[in-house]
Amino acid sequence: MLRTVMLPTDFSEDSESILGFARGLPALGVKVVVLTHVIEATGMEGPIIASKADEVRDRLRSSAAALEAAGLTVEVRVPTGDPFDTIVALAAEVGVDGIVCGSHAKGLMTQLVAGSVSERLLRDAPVPMFLVRFDLIKNHADPTTLVRHFGDKVLLPTDFSLSASHAFTTAVGLPKGLIKTLYLIHAVDPSLTGEKRRKAEEGAEFHLKNLQAMAQQQGISASVVIRRGEAQRAILEELDERRATGVISGKRGRNAIQEALMGSVSMTLLRQASCPVMIVP
Repeated sequence: MLRTVMLPTDFSEDSESILGFARGLPALGVKVVVLTHVIEATGMEGPIIASKADEVRDRLRSSAAALEAAGLTVEVRVPTGDPFDTIVALAAEVGVDGIVCGSHAKGLMTQLVAGSVSERLLRDAPVPMFLVRFDLIKNHADPTTLVRHFGDKVLLPTDFSLSASHAFTTAVGLPKGLIKTLYLIHAVDPSLTGEKRRKAEEGAEFHLKNLQAMAQQQGISASVVIRRGEAQRAILEELDERRATGVISGKRGRNAIQEALMGSVSMTLLRQASCPVMIVP
């Protein structure tokens, strides 16, 4: 259950736009938002840091008003340090259940050159990340609908790893009635043929049907989907065909190869999914 989440902001136009999105968080069961801005204080003297912190705190309190109007309790935090390291440390200190971030749909070369805090958090944060592209927010007159309808049609990719199991547990732990339909999808290795492919598909169907039964016990309508092909492509195609409103995915596989694969799937979802994405470690 996501009761307390962190919402980092750098006061850019894009990061400010996510406040409208965050007003919909009560639909996910969120009660408390830790609104955070990290001051990179390298080279600053004490009095300057203190003055900057007061200025930032005032801006955060102003931003908090919209969230409080949506029924959320807001805590303001103004730490100093490297944004990524500080957010991770503060998340652990406060004990948040997740981190909410916006992201640009960066291409590979842009990411390699510049990267982003949200993408570093996606790879290394110890708690679930609830991510949405800034362009999706800007294309909605009321971005809270992206959150309120997140559970209408949820896609949950799985490679049956521990991380994928955590993603499933997170999905069924969301407020009762939030997820209307859950699509449980597994992509079978396209290089498999003959008997090996048959066994892989039968094994996947067995595991997926077990998950389906567990979801239905929680009152969630669930469907089993098995596709052949490269995982990223299969998941994106399924997402578009189902017109999914949300994705919940793990990010770590069962071994080094699958670890890299799940990481690439989660990064692909972040950049290309046409809906908000929840990534679970």
